[in-house]
Amino acid sequence: MPTKLHCRYIFIVFALVCSESTVNAQFRKIVTIAGDGQTGELRQQGRAQEISVTNPFGMAVEADGDVIIAAYDQHVLYRLDSTYSKLQVVAGSGKKGMTGKDGDYATSVEMNMPHEVQVDRLGNIYVADTMNHRVGMIEASTGRWKNIAGNGQAGYAGDGGLAAEATLNQAYSIALEGEQLFVADLKNHRIRKVDLRSGKIVTICGTGENKMPTDGGLAIEQSLAGPRSLAVDKDNLWIVLREGNSVWRLDRADDRLYHVAGSGVKGFSGDGQDAKLATFNGPKGIAVETGHCIYIADTENHAIRRVAFDSGKISTVVGSPTGEAGFSGDGDQLHKRLLRRPHGVLLLDSGELLIGDSENHRVRMLVP
Repeated sequence: MPTKLHCRYIFIVFALVCSESTVNAQFRKIVTIAGDGQTGELRQQGRAQEISVTNPFGMAVEADGDVIIAAYDQHVLYRLDSTYSKLQVVAGSGKKGMTGKDGDYATSVEMNMPHEVQVDRLGNIYVADTMNHRVGMIEASTGRWKNIAGNGQAGYAGDGGLAAEATLNQAYSIALEGEQLFVADLKNHRIRKVDLRSGKIVTICGTGENKMPTDGGLAIEQSLAGPRSLAVDKDNLWIVLREGNSVWRLDRADDRLYHVAGSGVKGFSGDGQDAKLATFNGPKGIAVETGHCIYIADTENHAIRRVAFDSGKISTVVGSPTGEAGFSGDGDQLHKRLLRRPHGVLLLDSGELLIGDSENHRVRMLVP
């Protein structure tokens, strides 16, 4: 008969096992849905897993379930059909450059390392054309280009005026909520907001200093250490700081900034503990499941991590627990499925999580 000490030991081991399994309980396996893993020549269309998608970053879903993918190194946007069988270029000529005036067909426009995309309720596609320091829109009804924010020059100017005449400095991330478009103006260390009805732009967070913010401080008075990625819901704007190795929440009711995750120190630690004490390494993408959790692409740790709102704890969802980069195929046992510098994460309404597994040149899906 086991002693009380043995029973206690068995209970602790059982609890640890259960805790570990619960971390990944929401997802069973990972599968590749687009990209052949190669960096081949651009093709206008083809079978989703037989075509090169070089460095996929941000993604957005359309009303019919098609997925728009920003291919950073190919300077194009792809549309992946809802059955995940076919890819087709919907914007970008594939030539790195800076062209495109209002009314041009989107497939003729030269972009320069597009990083993220968003889709509005009318089906219009917005793209952060990062190294062209602008945000563009592809009109759903015509397939034509419209410049939304940024005049193509690197700088910081234009608040209070028309967004299309303002200057940005590396527009890395965008988030869309109703008629409000939020822009992570990375090198300006600011978050800017475009009112799509008036076309005007303002700064809502960041002083321009590359420093960590203060928990609970007014957003407009806070410094930001490299705002790299955004997500938005009706109550909050979620901000990932690349140089700051942390995640923050801008409360849209009181305009204050609150610390969510990451100590600011570079590293890979904290699973199962308070997310604020955890360490990241160059985090990039973020997705929010309203009221439940956020998912973060912990890029230089080659992992996707999750912060649960109810407990405030962090866990690694997929990727090596030691931060190893690589590709170990698809399947279950998610702690053994390697990633290589993931940038984008997109949570679908059906519960799957899409990953821009950037340097594996694949879009992958975590399946519940």
